[in-house]
Amino acid sequence: MSQSTQQALVHSDVREHLEKILAHRLFFRSARMVRFLRFAVERCLSGRADDLKEYVIGVEVFDRSGDYDPRVDPIVRVEARRLRAKLKAYYECDGAADPVIIEFLSGSYAPRISHRRVVPETAPPAAAETAAITVVVLPFADLSLKPGNEYFSDGLTEELIHVLTKVAGLRVVAWTTADRMRDRQQDLAAIREQLNASFVLTGSARIAGSSLRVRAQLIDTTSGVYQWSETFDRRIHDVFAIQEEIARAIVRTLRLQLVPAGPLSRSPVAINSYDHYLKGRYYWHRRTPEDLERSVEYFRAALDLDAQSSLAQTGLADAYTLLVEYGLTHPVEGMTRAREAATRAIALDPQSAEAHTSLALIRGLYDWQWQESELLFRRAIQLNPGYATAHHWLAVDCHAILGRLEEAVAGLEIARQLDPLSSIVREGQAFLKMMARDYEGAIASYRELIAADPDFYKGYTGLGRALALQGNYLDALRMLDQGRTMAGDIPNILAAMGQVYGLGGETDRAREMLGKLGALAQTAYVPSTAFAVVHLGLGEYERALDWLEKGLAVHDPPLTSLYAHPVYDPLRGHARFDALLCALNLR
Repeated sequence: MSQSTQQALVHSDVREHLEKILAHRLFFRSARMVRFLRFAVERCLSGRADDLKEYVIGVEVFDRSGDYDPRVDPIVRVEARRLRAKLKAYYECDGAADPVIIEFLSGSYAPRISHRRVVPETAPPAAAETAAITVVVLPFADLSLKPGNEYFSDGLTEELIHVLTKVAGLRVVAWTTADRMRDRQQDLAAIREQLNASFVLTGSARIAGSSLRVRAQLIDTTSGVYQWSETFDRRIHDVFAIQEEIARAIVRTLRLQLVPAGPLSRSPVAINSYDHYLKGRYYWHRRTPEDLERSVEYFRAALDLDAQSSLAQTGLADAYTLLVEYGLTHPVEGMTRAREAATRAIALDPQSAEAHTSLALIRGLYDWQWQESELLFRRAIQLNPGYATAHHWLAVDCHAILGRLEEAVAGLEIARQLDPLSSIVREGQAFLKMMARDYEGAIASYRELIAADPDFYKGYTGLGRALALQGNYLDALRMLDQGRTMAGDIPNILAAMGQVYGLGGETDRAREMLGKLGALAQTAYVPSTAFAVVHLGLGEYERALDWLEKGLAVHDPPLTSLYAHPVYDPLRGHARFDALLCALNLR
């Protein structure tokens, strides 16, 4: 066979592989990325890889004019970074066994095309290719004679989930979903069907003075057979050792491997400090204003007892962040404290995925340092790939804000797989459809969320916003009012209602909402975006811009939605709005 014939066959293989990639779910909906990848590969195959410069790609792929200046317009660099990430994700999942590999090295726009070495058929399959086993850790029952110890059994469950995510070949369902399966230990068939779980870890905890009894069982969801069961009678300060022993027993039983080798449980902390930390997390999960305030008290108490507790610092950062998000604390005060706590948590435990995730959120939503935020999120995922919150926040609070919706959708799907019954993750998926201006899809997703969790108010308010963007103001108000009935006078709900009243021509009702927001601002933090949105509904664009500019001074976190959210579409192209985007580092 001639060299030219061999080369033609190689090129044919590459082109066939290219078409497979372009048809993949990660690529096919992005016409611009498809065009970029096809252009680069074809130039490379034709021996013109040296032509692949930033200017050429800007003009040929992104239709920039002849006076295109890459120093001013970073479109090629931005899209190249996205393309690298997409290819990496593809080869880590569905393309893991593909014979051809197309990749872009950092700093180069010319693809590197290589062929994967073929492993002989007699070779044993690599461990990484083995399908992950899914385990759900159901909330451990509190069997203490003294009431009020549920926080401990719940905390033990959540910590076991954290420990087990370090086991290679194990997919561990996140706490939010596990909590929704509480008291359903006997319904193994439903657990297997809903969560695709092969095994259930269940058990109980009993505290009596300084003594602790923990019983744990690993059950096969198909057969109902106990694979392993053990009872631990220890002193309460041995709880960390118990977590480690349970995890290692599961590893032995399922014949898995540990990655990395070494301790699985967290670094031990003073047991009385840990007790306060668990109480803080228990109340933090409940998310009411009173419970969030109480969680701060417990996290602070934990730090008073052990100033070296990274767990308590991370909890404190998360509590202050939610207090700001819920309008219960001013952002300057709350986010400053949150940043200090998260930074301290990482210094105390550089291996903490939770601490990196907390700081990543703050560096984006409050500090507007998007590149650092993304790097912190990715470090958190590297430390703990099974941490659903990191995938969730990276998707919704970083990629979506930056307009990188395809990456956001892919990341949120990972979070959904890890936390399949989480209402907030499902709400995020509907939200991304709304960001993509797919209002029909968003409405359908919000309706599905309401059917699955009728007590979750964000399902109704999200549906209301999507209906309003579609122009269905009457139904939008009905949904928003339902959400308001459930959640109370949250500023963002009042603002959305005011906007819809304005769009529907009910000017007096819209101004009534402005009055309510003004009155609320006398006693609580109300984001500037709440007032701006109502003025947008009234068509008062300059007043809306006035309020948005006021928000810059206090770093209002909701301002970060300006670049991508369709509610701000009427302001696009306005010089003052462009200046806002620049100030937010979104342009």
